[in-house]
Amino acid sequence: MTDITHSTNDNGNSRIKNFTIKKNYSQNWSLYNLAQTKEKLLFLRIINDAVDYLDIPYKYKGNGRPHFLLQDMIKCCCIKVFNCFSSRRTISELQLAYALGYIKTIPHFNSINNYMNNPEITQYFEQLYKILAFPLVEVESIFAIDSTGFSLPHKVKWLEIRLKGKWRYSKDYKKLHIITGVNTNIVTAVKITEGYKHDIKEFEPLVRETAKKFRIKEICADTGYLSRKNCDIAHEIGAIPFILPKKDTRIKSRGSYNWLRMVRLWHDNLELFKQHYHKRSNVESTFSMIKRKFLSFVRSKTDIAQTNELLCKVICHNASVLVNSIFELGIELNFEDYYK
Repeated sequence: MTDITHSTNDNGNSRIKNFTIKKNYSQNWSLYNLAQTKEKLLFLRIINDAVDYLDIPYKYKGNGRPHFLLQDMIKCCCIKVFNCFSSRRTISELQLAYALGYIKTIPHFNSINNYMNNPEITQYFEQLYKILAFPLVEVESIFAIDSTGFSLPHKVKWLEIRLKGKWRYSKDYKKLHIITGVNTNIVTAVKITEGYKHDIKEFEPLVRETAKKFRIKEICADTGYLSRKNCDIAHEIGAIPFILPKKDTRIKSRGSYNWLRMVRLWHDNLELFKQHYHKRSNVESTFSMIKRKFLSFVRSKTDIAQTNELLCKVICHNASVLVNSIFELGIELNFEDYYK
C-alpha cells in the first residue's frame, strides 16, 4: 500500500514523497505456539487414527517369514518423511511410536526402504492424504491450483531448473500438481508426473476429485491452466474460475459463455479480478510449507519410491495443517464422519 505526502523544500517549493505502509497480518501467537510445541505427538496420533481407519487386511497365508503389518509400515514411512531423517536415524523415532502403542513392531531400517518402493502401498497413501483433508470440508470453499518440482538424487537441482531456465533437464525432477484450500493450505487432490508434463491437463482431475467432498465456489490458477475447457469444467461443478488470461487473450467465447464472462471481467474490471485471482498465492505458500518442513527433494532412487515419498510429504503437510486447525479453528477429528 502506497501513500503520498507533500513536503516543502528550502526554497518554498512543494515536492511529493512516496512511502509504503506495510500491511500486518494478525496471528494468535499463543495458539500457534501451543500447536507447534505439541505438533509431533499430535502428528503421531493423527496418523495412527487415520491409518487404522483404513482397516487394511492382513494378507499373510502362512508360508515363509510373516510380513510386517501394512498399517505399521505406512506409519513408519510417514514418520520417516515427517522427521526428514534417513532410514537409520528414523529408528529412534519409531521407538517412540512403539512406546506409545502406535506401531506393534519396530522394523529394520532396510524394511522401511523396501516398503517405500512397494507399489501396493501407493493406493493407501492416496487415500490417507484425502482422509486428512476431509475434516476441513466446512472451512474451505475457495481453492488454488499449481505445480512445483522436487529434485531427484544426483540430478540437477530444481531451483537451477526453475530460476536459470534449464528446462532441458525436465526429466531430472518430479512434478507435484496440487489443489489447495486458500484458508488453511490443506491439500485436497494430488497428481505426480514427470517434469515435462504440462499443467493444463491436470486441471480437470484435480478439480473433480476435490469436488467429490468439497463445495467449491472459486478456483484460482495461473496462465498455465488457461483454456475454455477448464472454464467450463469449473462451471460444471458450480465454481467461478479466475484463471489469469494472457495479454493478447481475446474475449470471443467460441462456444464457452464461462470463458466470455471471465475474460470480460479481467478486461473491464481488472482490480476486481485481481482481488479474487491473487488468492492463488496461497498455493505458493503451500509449496513453501511442504518444502521448508519436509525438504525440497526426494531421497528415494526408484520411480515408485519417489512417488510414495512425495505422497508422504503431502500426508505430513495435511497432518500438520490439522494440528494447527485443532487449536486455531477448534476442529474436532472423527474420520468416520467425513470418509464415507
